Order: sequence, then structure tokens, then C-alpha cells
Amino acid sequence: MHNSPLGFIALLCAVFLIFTAGCTAGTGTNAAESVPTTPGVSTAPGTVVDFQNETDINAFLSRFDTYAETSRENAQVPGMAVAVVKDGKVIFMKEYGTKTAGGNDPVTNDTVFQIGSTSKAFTAALVAMEVDSGRMNWSDPMVKYVPDFKMSDPWVTKEYTITDSMAQRSGLAAYWGMDLATFGLDRDDMIHALRYAEPVSSFRSSFMYQNVPFVATGAAIEKTSGKSWEDNIQERIFTPLNMTGASSTYAAFRDAPDHVTLYRYGVLSNNTTGAIPIDPDWAFNNVSYEFGPAGGINANINDMATWTIFQLGNGSYNGQQLISPGGMAYMHTPRTPMGDTMTSQKNYYCQAWIYTEQEGTPDVVWHNGETLGGHAAVLLVPSKNLGIVVLANEAGGTALPDGLAFAFYRQAFGLPNPDVCAIVQAQADKSDERLLADQPVRPAHPAEPLSSEKYTGNYSNEIYGKAVVAEQAGNQTLTFGKKPVTFVLSPWDGNTFASTCPQWGPDYNGRVKFSTGSDGSVTGLTTTLILDKEYSRDATFVRA
Repeated sequence: MHNSPLGFIALLCAVFLIFTAGCTAGTGTNAAESVPTTPGVSTAPGTVVDFQNETDINAFLSRFDTYAETSRENAQVPGMAVAVVKDGKVIFMKEYGTKTAGGNDPVTNDTVFQIGSTSKAFTAALVAMEVDSGRMNWSDPMVKYVPDFKMSDPWVTKEYTITDSMAQRSGLAAYWGMDLATFGLDRDDMIHALRYAEPVSSFRSSFMYQNVPFVATGAAIEKTSGKSWEDNIQERIFTPLNMTGASSTYAAFRDAPDHVTLYRYGVLSNNTTGAIPIDPDWAFNNVSYEFGPAGGINANINDMATWTIFQLGNGSYNGQQLISPGGMAYMHTPRTPMGDTMTSQKNYYCQAWIYTEQEGTPDVVWHNGETLGGHAAVLLVPSKNLGIVVLANEAGGTALPDGLAFAFYRQAFGLPNPDVCAIVQAQADKSDERLLADQPVRPAHPAEPLSSEKYTGNYSNEIYGKAVVAEQAGNQTLTFGKKPVTFVLSPWDGNTFASTCPQWGPDYNGRVKFSTGSDGSVTGLTTTLILDKEYSRDATFVRA
């Protein structure tokens, strides 16, 4: 949910550009030689795997198995699972590492992971089922089913369709509303909050990755079906596909007898980077599940292999037609261009899937996903009835599942720069440098703040509601959210305070800036958020 395809698409474009530069540079130096690689993996084009030749397949999968484990070790991801499917069968399934870093409990094919935004495709599948039932149409306006759905522009509200909600073309800023669940807003609150989101582009004019519109889609499904999104997923997808390890709540994940420990990637106590374990009782473990239709599914590699086979088919499974062939095609059909690139590769968002055109090799349909403690990727090659799924129990690091899925594709089809994981790792190393960079230093001669009682009191925000600035245990604090989150403030410079969030963890550092009127009285505050901090989005509260 939290990780977007955007960053990985930029990386893929870099792969193409590097190879192109290597072919055309006039310096006599092949730029492709400078591409990061794993020892033993060539950057040169290889041979295309003959997937009709068992010997060829086995040799390729053996090499890929070694490559996958080497890449996992290089990325220091604790646990991972991989499945490859072809012509309706699983031809490779392997688990790597352990459920807990440093432990001796190996990942198995029953080990449950969080799959993040690859959950969006399940929501799209439910819409296809509702369309097949005649209770819904792809072109129906969202307000027909979700009366509280409202965008800032009345015309957009009226025109916004079910298809729009899953095509990432709302006009809102990318990742708008990431912190809604962090501060305890439920799905109804999220849908209501959309009216306060200011667009950054015209409706349907450009790709901007979102989660909240999928929450609205889930509400529409609930309206037409008369059942919760969770019950729909269980009864109409998990059960008929025999996805016995799949679920859609944090409680189900935590209670699964075989599940991974979740990890965030960040700065460790010794000032290095690595996997930070997430406490099972952490206050924010339910965030992905509040966004349910956008990223709230848990599954093991057996489940996801079955799901991948189903997505490559015509909508039937074990003789039961779950989705019409037309519905399957609609989900995989390009809707929204995802920006121009300087390469032959073109990317489009479909309905919870990304369609990537290739030149000279088969096109792919794929999506990735990230929660606060896991990462997943699913890649389909429809024309070859071939697919791969990768699950890992670490978020915010190297995006290893994405790299491994595309490395599989490039190696299988003999493309240059097949070592995508090494390229992803090199980018992660650069991110490490930013993580370890010195934190901002307080000014040598900061202005004095006002006396603390000038700041204490109540404030309000149209989305997050009431905020309270108070004195607690000798510290000035800021608390807000339906599930209250408290920030501890310390003077920084005048009316600007540094903020920490003990509930979140030691890796949060923010700022709270108080505004004053002409008479010097405090009139409001603007605070750094948590997940939205990455997108430089703050929240402003006015004095109540």
C-alpha cells in the first residue's frame, strides 16, 4: 500500500537508459559496464528460455534460485518466498531465510506475509464480479453507491466513476491521505475527507497514485453486494480459489500459526541501517487494514501462486467461472498513461494493475505493494501464460520483490542488464546515505519561544479534528487523532519546536510551528505528519 510503483518504474527506466547509453555513447566506454551487478551475473543479453523444454526450464530455474538467495542475502531481507507459474501450474516454489531475523525458524510455503497494494487487484476483481452480476457497471458514478463521496469540485464528484476510482487519475496529489489511518480515521472518515483534498492536476489528465479512492470502491462493493469488503473477499475469492492461508485483518495475521515477523527498514542503534522488528502490539499495526481495499490482505506463497494462475486465466478456476473473460480483460486494459520516458518502454495504469509495454519481448502486467512491515510483487506475462510472485517481510529497504520479479523477466527473455536486484540495491545504498546524513542542527542562537501557557489549548483541523497542546510530565505535547497520537515538543527556534513521537518510534523527527496574529497571540499551528512527511505534507490546525 505504502510503496508506489512510481519509484520502481523510474528505476526500470534507468535500466533501459543505461543500456541505450552503452550502445550510443561516443566516448568509447560502454556505459552498461558501470551498471551494478551481482558477482557471476552478466550485464549482456542472454538466451531466451524455452519454456516448452523441461531441461531448459530446470536449468534456468536453478540459476534463478541461486540468484534469488544471493540477492536476498545482499539486501539483508530476513525472509522471502517466490513462486513461478506457467500454463496453469506451479513450476517453481521456494522459500528463503527465516521468519525472524537471526532466528532458526525457516519460511515455509504456509508462512503468511502482508501483500500491501497487490490487494488492490482483489478489490478490482470484486468489482468485476459485481459488474457480471448486473448490480454495478464500470461506468457508474461513485456517488450512486457512496452518497458521502465528494471531491472538492462538484463536477468531478458527479463524473467520477468506478473505473476512475481504480485508474489512478483523480487529480489529487500522489499518495494523498497516507496518514488518515495513522491517526485513527476509519474508512467512512477517509471517504469524507476526500472533499478537503485540493487537486494538483485536472481530473483524468495524469497519473497520481492513490489509496483512498480504492477505499471508496470497497464501500461501493459493500453497497451493491450487501456484505462487507472482508466477507466478499473471503467468500468470493479466498474460498473458491482455496486460498486457505489468506485473510484481511491484523488479528488474523497475528494469530496465524505460521507468519513472519514484520520489519521496517531504518537506522539502527549503532548508526547503521537495517531491518527493525515491529512489535506485534505496536499502535500502528492496523494502518494497512484500515485501508483494506487498497492494501489489507495477508497471504502465503501457495495462496498467491493460485491467485497468479487465476489472473492469467479466463476467469475460471476448477471449472467455476468466477469472473467473465470480458471482466478479466477489462482489469488488465491500459487506462492512464504513467508519464513519458526516454525509452521504448511505456507504462499504463489499468484497474489495480500496471501494463508495461516492451519492445521485442512480451508485454507485462504487474503491481507491487508495501505495508509498514512487508513488501510484495506480482508480475504476469499474459501472452506466455507465465507469472511470478515474490513476498518479503521488510518494508522501506531495497524493494527486493520488485527487483527480483523484473530480474526474472529480463533473464527469462534474454534482455540486457538482467541483474535488476543489484541496480535496486545500489539505489538503496544511496538512500542509506540520506538516512544516515546528519540531522538538522538547531540554530546556534535560537529565538526564545513564548511562555508555554501561550501555546496550550485546543486547535482544530477539518480532517483530523481536535488537537490539544498541553503540559505532560514536564514536557509540552501535541496530541490529536481519533486514536490519539502524542508528539513531545522541545524548543527549536522561536515559535518552531522539534517534535518526537514515542508511540511511533525513535526514527520520527518532526517540526511544529505555531503561528501568531498581529497582537502576538497564538492563532494556529502546522505540524509535520508521519507517513505524509515523505511527501512534504503537513497538517495545519487553527486555534479553537
